Formats: sequence, structure tokens, C-alpha cells
Amino acid sequence: MGLTGAGVAEISSLAVIVTIAAPKLFRTLRAAPAAELPEDAAPDGDLADLGAREVPAAAPRRRGPAWALDSDTLALGIHVDFDHLERRPDVRPGPGTPPTGTPIVSGDQRPTWVLGVKRPEIVGLPVEKREPGSESSLSPGAAPEVDAPYESAVREEAPERPAKDRDEGEAPEAEVPPPIRPLSLRERLVPTRPGVVLGCLLVAALLLYWVPALRLGESDLNRMGGLGLISVLPLPTLVGAALLIVVFASLLWLGREHRTLLMITLLATVFSLHALPAVIETEPRFPTAWQHLGFIDYIDRTGSAVPDLDARWSWPGFFAVAAFVGRTCGITDWSEVIRWWPTAIQLAYLAPMFLLVRSLRASWRAKWTGIWIFVLSGWVGQDYFSPQGFTFLLYLAFVAILLVWFRAPHVLWTRMRPGEAEVEPTDRRQQAVLLLVLTGLFAASVPAHQLTPFVMLGVLTVLVLIGRSELRGLPILFAVLVAVWLGFMAEPYWSGHFNDLFGGVGGVGSNVSTSVSGRIQGGSSTHKLVLYTRVLLAGGIMTFACWGWWRRRTNTYRERSLLVLTFVPFLGFGMQSYGGEMALRVFMFAVPGAALLAGLALFPRTGATAEEREKDRSSHLAPLAALLAGLLLMGGFLVARWGNEGFERVRPGEVAAMNYVYAHDQPTVRLLWLSDDTVNDVTPAMPWGAKDMERVNYVPTLAPADPVLVSGLVKALKDAGPNSYLMLNESQVVSLQLDAGYATTWESRLIQNLDNRQELKKVLVNADATVYTLRRQPAGAVPNPDPGPIGPQITWTPWSVVGDALAAVALILMLTAREVVRVAVRPGVRQLRWLQSSFWFSLPLLAVLLASLVQRFLTMK
Repeated sequence: MGLTGAGVAEISSLAVIVTIAAPKLFRTLRAAPAAELPEDAAPDGDLADLGAREVPAAAPRRRGPAWALDSDTLALGIHVDFDHLERRPDVRPGPGTPPTGTPIVSGDQRPTWVLGVKRPEIVGLPVEKREPGSESSLSPGAAPEVDAPYESAVREEAPERPAKDRDEGEAPEAEVPPPIRPLSLRERLVPTRPGVVLGCLLVAALLLYWVPALRLGESDLNRMGGLGLISVLPLPTLVGAALLIVVFASLLWLGREHRTLLMITLLATVFSLHALPAVIETEPRFPTAWQHLGFIDYIDRTGSAVPDLDARWSWPGFFAVAAFVGRTCGITDWSEVIRWWPTAIQLAYLAPMFLLVRSLRASWRAKWTGIWIFVLSGWVGQDYFSPQGFTFLLYLAFVAILLVWFRAPHVLWTRMRPGEAEVEPTDRRQQAVLLLVLTGLFAASVPAHQLTPFVMLGVLTVLVLIGRSELRGLPILFAVLVAVWLGFMAEPYWSGHFNDLFGGVGGVGSNVSTSVSGRIQGGSSTHKLVLYTRVLLAGGIMTFACWGWWRRRTNTYRERSLLVLTFVPFLGFGMQSYGGEMALRVFMFAVPGAALLAGLALFPRTGATAEEREKDRSSHLAPLAALLAGLLLMGGFLVARWGNEGFERVRPGEVAAMNYVYAHDQPTVRLLWLSDDTVNDVTPAMPWGAKDMERVNYVPTLAPADPVLVSGLVKALKDAGPNSYLMLNESQVVSLQLDAGYATTWESRLIQNLDNRQELKKVLVNADATVYTLRRQPAGAVPNPDPGPIGPQITWTPWSVVGDALAAVALILMLTAREVVRVAVRPGVRQLRWLQSSFWFSLPLLAVLLASLVQRFLTMK
């Protein structure tokens, strides 16, 4: 009864309380609301602000004791006195904060520096609405974004007094025109008169460029000199190339952004520069592209990789994917693929570049100019059908996602304005997906190329160190992926080429000299202009980029992310010479950041404030400077990119000669080709390796400087054994003439002396190639193909099983899950504990992995 009685008493007391409070609560809810707070009033941080914003109606005061309330209930909302300094909230604008104050809007659609008329100053806050054409944080084609100032103040707007209440001597305040309505899609598509004129000029430029070029034939291409393709291009084609530059620079001069015409001109420039050989040459260009077809052919026939045949088999990702796509799509003839691959991949590079410029706080002119300079700087020539060209596309997408979505969410505003725009708004689910995409891009590049993952890792690490990326644990994960592949899956390469892999580490001077000055020695004096042009273009772009950083700094903008993209690739000089090509690879990876900095050098200001618009008003040289820079880059591109076309293009007769060799490669065949350096020059200038890569053995043979001395070639052919051939092709001869200084009559005299040797006979002769063999084959059997064991070749030890297999897999899974949790899970105590515990648990696994890798490198080199 005690518990029952207590329960009955409790229920009875609650019933009495409800009975008394119910009428009071009913009258409170039905009370008339008081005057509402202003809509723009900011909360003061008190939890009472979360309650109702009404005050019950005043009731007549009742008589009663002092402790009795004279109102029904207390108000749940309060009105903060913002005039009191201590209660005024912190409303200083930061990144992404919409500017307040009086906007200054111009009715003219042209920029102020085109008008040349000084407008009267209007008193207002330092942050004003941009004039049309001065957007600062958008990529070409995106919607305008509000630029947050680093200096602003909040002022109360005093109500305007009527004219009759003003004093006689008081001047009327400046009237602010209403803001201009943004143009609709239909209005933007309506062509303007300058747009129509420039569109017609673009059509004329394309006609001048292509119509004369299409008339070039093989006989015209055979007349190439030391300057390459530009030496045979008709004059109207060169005029058309110049007009393409004029059209784009004129579009930068216009006041309004003509996005469609800018895009068409940019695409036309890319197609005209990179598709020219594909259109006018009979066979697809570049011998190494043909060799990569041999990798696909071998995978199709055997379904495996053989690391002993070529070092690139230790990174077979690109070839495996290409073989899979080719078999899925039913591709049997890859010649058209390699013909149009450079043009297609260059057009694909534009997509991540347009995404990358979304991370810049710059004007639309600067962004378009940066992408334009990137296109005009693509003369490196690594865009052929190769793992390097494909992984460079992955690299561009990687850095674009990294800088657009994974920077610090809030940029601190100081005296220097941030050069980066605000991070794109995303929720946690989207960020998790983007993180997986980022990880997938890096993971795809690791088994596809030797150099690209290290550049990706270096850029990410430096961005984390300088506070421009929040993915602080991702460099450790990516370093583990690279180390595991290099130490575990690529063992056949480093175990036989340990000195090649690590011998150049730290030798910056030797690597630079090998890649730059080592490639400009001997050869034709005319062809040296091509090599010097490449050096000058690379140095000019880097100088232009440094000037862009300085101009941004003088205009109170700090650039850090673009500096990372530009100069981190130069760390590659401390790794190795990369076969004398490290300078080209370094410049290729530095071009995206350098080109955008060069665009900022011409248009450093965003036009977000009156001071910047005043500077733009007094400057008229930026579009003219863009025109001159574009003409120089266009001329340099035609020389630097197509200067080697005399020996990089593939002739029809050379393809026929290689088909003859493939038809006689049973069981194997040795093909001798001419070289001036049989140790370092191991890449023949012929369409080699497209088929039967395990059956054809390519043997570099010293080309005699004196064409009379052919006995060495005969001896080399005898030493090669039975079923051996000696090929003299036009591309190889041109390469010897331009790079090694052989005489122009050297080929004809050499063939004449080879014909006089009774031991030799011609088995194939055409306009582009001559193939010799011995009349009497040497004794002995022709060896059978021996490609070596199927890869990957892994030496299993207890350390390999524990360290590389178990510890590596567990560490990769844990680090990946840790980064996903960091991005996808809402911050809290549980998330922090999980991140800390996973970090401490991963340290022993990392130590075991590093110990196993050290043991492998020391015991199996």
C-alpha cells in the first residue's frame, strides 16, 4: 500500500497542476503577437532566440501578493539592442559573405578600361557590386560569385529624408540606380555586332589554315628541312594560324564575355594545332606509338605481361585497359586510334582545366587566357598513344578535384586577398564520393606510369603542408600505394636496374644537364633552332608565371596553390634524368600552373572594388600584350612541336617494310637498324614493335660516318645469326642527318656501297625503305621465342608475406577507411576517438611495411 499510495498521490498532484495551468497556457497561445523583430536582425548567440518571437498581450494588473505573477508567462524571444556595443554581434564579412552596402552599378556593358571615361565617385562601402564582365571567382561559363572583401564595415542605412525636410544648403544624396537584371540564356545567345564580325573572322582563319594545308602530299612532306613541318606549310596556313590568335585576343578585349565564341575559338585552335599531321600524313605519326600497339597485341594473344621483354611491362595498367576496351569495342585496326589520339587527348585536357580555374579568384579574362596559354604550350609531344599522355589527364583531374573541393573551407582574409576562391559547397556524402574518385585517380596512375604518381604525391603533400588541403592523412595512404607497387609488383624492373632507378637521386646538376644541354649537341645547325626554341619557350613560360605571381602580389592577392602546381614538378630533377627526358616531363607537369599564372600576369585584378576598376580604367595594354604573347607562342609551337617531324613521321614504305619483317619472323627474327650511339640511342625511328614483340629482336648497329666503310654492317649481320635483316629507312636517315650531322648524300652512297657487297642481297626496296639480308645464311638454328616468365615476378620470403602482403593490405584498408570517416562522418567525440585510435594502430603496420621493403631492396638488388 505504501508504493500504491505514493503513486496515487503523485498522479493527483500532477492532475491539479494541469488543471490550474491549462487555462493559463490556452490564453498564452491565443495572445496577440507583439511587433516582430526585423528580418535582418542577427541572433546574439542566446538560446532564447530559438523560441517564439512574440510577446503575450498586456493584461490588466490583478491584485494579489507580491510573489504572484502579474502576467501569464514570460516571453520566449527577446529583441537584442544592437545599438549597444557589447551586444552587437560580430558581422565582419568573411569568405563567401554577401557584401553589404550600396552597390555601384554601371549601365554600360563594356569594362571601364574600354570606356576611358572617369565616372564620378559614389560614396559607399568598399565592397561594391561588380560591373558586367568583371566576375572574379568563376570559371568560363559559370554563374557569377560574390567576392568577399578583406576590409569592410557595417553601417546603418539612414532613412532618406524627403526634399522638403532638407536644409537649403544641403546637397541631395547621390541616387543609386537599380541593379541590372542578369541576362537570360536567350539574351546571351543573341549575337552582338562585334561577335558576328569576330565569328566571320574565325571562319576566314580556319579556311586560310586548312584549305592550302589539305593540298600537301607526300612529295611536299619529303621536302622538310631542319625546321620540320613549318618549312613546307603554305603561307596562307601560317596567316590563318595568326588570325586564330587575333580572334581570341579580340574576344578578350570585348566588354562582355562571349562564352560560346571563346569556346569555339579555343577548340578550333586545339584541333588546328594537333590534328594537322593526322589530316595531311598518310600513316599515323610517331614510332613509339606503333610500339605500344605491340603491348596490346601481346596481351590480346597471351593475356599476360612479360617484364623481361620491356621495363614498361612492370607498369602494364594502361595497356591492359586499352586491350580490354579494344576487345570490348571490337577494334581490330588500331592505326586510326593512334592517328587521332593526340587530338582527342588534348581536347580531353580542357575539361579538367576548366574545372581547375573554378578554384581561382580571378576575372573571366584571366581564366580564359590561362587555358589559352596552356593550349599554346602543349608542344612537349607526350600526348601520343602512351601511358604518359593518359596519366597526365588523370593528373589534371586529380589536382582540379583537390583544389576545387578539398581546400580549407574558409580562407582567412588579411591584408593580402586569397588567390583561391571559396570551396565549392558540398555535403558530406558528395565529399565522400569525391574522395573515392580522388583515390581512384591516383590508384589508376600507380600501375600505369612510373613518374606520374610521384608528381601527384608531391603536389598533394606540399598542399597539405602549406594548409591548402584538408586531406592530411591522404599523403601517407598514397605513399604506401606507390611503395607497395614499386617494391612488390615492379620487382623485375628495380631488381635488374637498381642503379638506373636510384643512381640519379640527388644529382640535380647532372640530371638537368643531361636533359637540356645534353640534347643540344652536334647535328644540323638549322635543326638546333628547334631545340633552342624549346628551351626558350619553356624558360619564357616559367618567367611569365613568376611575373604573374608578382603582379598578383602587387595587387594584394596571394597565390600559393598555383605556385605548388608550377614548381613542385621541378623536384623531379632530384630523382633521375629519366633517359634524358626529365626536363620535358618537368615542364609538361608544370604547364597547368604556369599557364594560369601567365594569364594572371596579363589580367591580375578581379574588378571587385572601385580601386581595381580604377586601375583597369587606366590600363589599355593587357589585350595587346595577350595578342603579342599569343603570336609568339603560336610561332614557337609550330617550330617546337613539329620541328622533328622529318624523322618522327611514319612513311608508307616503312610500314610495308615492317610488315615484311613480321611475315618472316617465324620462329624469331633479328632486325638491325642504324644508330650513331648504340648505348644511349635505343629507340629506332621506324614503326617498330607493332606486332610479335617476343619474336622480333631489334638490334642497334653503329652507322658508319664514312659510307664507304660498310664492312662493319656486314659483320654485324653475320654475327646476328640466321634469319637476320638490315633495314635502312628514310626516317632513320633523316634523324642521323639532323641529330648527328651526317651528310645529305650519305644515304645514297651507303646504299651504293652495300649493293656492291656480294654477301648481301636486297629483299625489299621501295621509296622509303631498303631491307638487306645475307645471301648465305649462317649455320645454326633459329632460336625460338623466349619472352621470359609471366609477370608479376615476386620473390616470396617470410618478410614479403608478413610485410608486403598482410601488413600492406591491412594498412591500405585502414588508411582508406580513416580518410573516408574524416570526410563523411560528422565531427564529434566518437569520430575523433576513431581517428586517433586508427592512427596509432596503423603505426606498427607502417613500421613492418617499411622494414620489409628495406629488406627486399637490400637483399634482392
